[in-house]
Amino acid sequence: MRLVLIALAALWTVGALIAFLRTRRKPLDAKLSATYLVVWPALLVLMYINQPVALWFAVPVFFGFIPWFLAGPHLWSILQDPDRIKPGEVAGIPIGYWKWGGLAAVLLGLVSDFFLRP
Repeated sequence: MRLVLIALAALWTVGALIAFLRTRRKPLDAKLSATYLVVWPALLVLMYINQPVALWFAVPVFFGFIPWFLAGPHLWSILQDPDRIKPGEVAGIPIGYWKWGGLAAVLLGLVSDFFLRP
C-alpha cells in the first residue's frame, strides 16, 4: 500500500511540475500556486515515510490539503485569464487564512501532542 501511495503522489507531482513549467511567463501568483501543487504532496509523502511524526508538524500538513485542493482550479483560472488574480491572496487563498490557519494548526498539533502522548 505504501508503494501505491508513493506512486500516486509521484504521478501527481509530475502533473504539478508540468503545470509549474507552464507558469514560467505567468504572474507570481500562478507560480506560487504551481509551487504549492508540487511541494504539498512531496511533503505529505515525506511525512508518511518518516512516521511517526510529531503532531505539531503533521496537523498543519494535513490541513494543508484544503488550500492544495483549491489551488488547482485557481491555477487553471489564472493560466486562462491572468487578470483574475486578487491582491492579498496567495494561491487563491486570502493571506489571513495562511497566517491564522497555519498558527491554529500548529497550536492544535502542539495541544494534541501534549494530550495524546502515550
